[in-house]
Amino acid sequence: MVGKAIHLLRQYLKYNEDLYQKQIARINDLSEFRGIELHPIRSSSGRCFYSAKKKGERKYKYIGGDEEPIVKGIKELRYLEKSASVLEKNNRLIRQLLKGYYPANMKSINSLLPKVYQNTQGINYKADNHKALAWKEKACAYKARFEPYKPEQLTIPTIDNTFVRSKSEALIYNLLVSLGITFVYELPLKTKTRMFLPDFTILSEIDYETEIIIEHLGMMSKEFYRNENFDKIIDYMKENYVQGVNIYYTFDYMDGGLDLTCIFDIISLKIRPSCFAS
Repeated sequence: MVGKAIHLLRQYLKYNEDLYQKQIARINDLSEFRGIELHPIRSSSGRCFYSAKKKGERKYKYIGGDEEPIVKGIKELRYLEKSASVLEKNNRLIRQLLKGYYPANMKSINSLLPKVYQNTQGINYKADNHKALAWKEKACAYKARFEPYKPEQLTIPTIDNTFVRSKSEALIYNLLVSLGITFVYELPLKTKTRMFLPDFTILSEIDYETEIIIEHLGMMSKEFYRNENFDKIIDYMKENYVQGVNIYYTFDYMDGGLDLTCIFDIISLKIRPSCFAS
């Protein structure tokens, strides 16, 4: 998530720098209006007219209303000068942030430490609520009764050293951990018709009883994967797991990558409603 934010910040900086250069070019085009000060004059009809004077002059000279080119030029110049000033300041701050930013993942932090102090076990994140702790303990004990499904596919490390099956799952996992959300990865769900293995089973903090499932379907661009998961969605529906009620399906973009906004939305709606309140 942070890596994507840094990428977007670099894109934003490039956009701002391009915009700044365009505004500077336009400011130079408007140089004839530099140093002219406007003085507004309100008419009885409510319309605004202006008089103006150049720097060093003592008297204002009437120049007309907003439709006059000289008025438009003076106003545009003043606006662009202020805008360029703000852009320059913002760009400087973004460059400082990007220059000083250092990723706070396990690998990066370990690289700053002598080997004797490096973390190899992960960090033990625990929920504070006793109901959440009890639910997590019970859920993990239940999960331990089952053999992991295709463990050779669990190759992507997460923030607490758990291994998941894809980079997108790792992004979701790390976000849930960083927010202190109580969940279990691939908690078996046995029904009358089949055994499910949901990617994320999450305990709602609304009542500390309701479980919300997130199934990440990351390769829907591939026909075999799409067909297989359509069948799974139907099976979920047969067991009363309905999209937007107690289960949510998330997807990668067709060209890869995941937008975590959808996860924030699910959390704020069904898991922790106050999490992102303004």
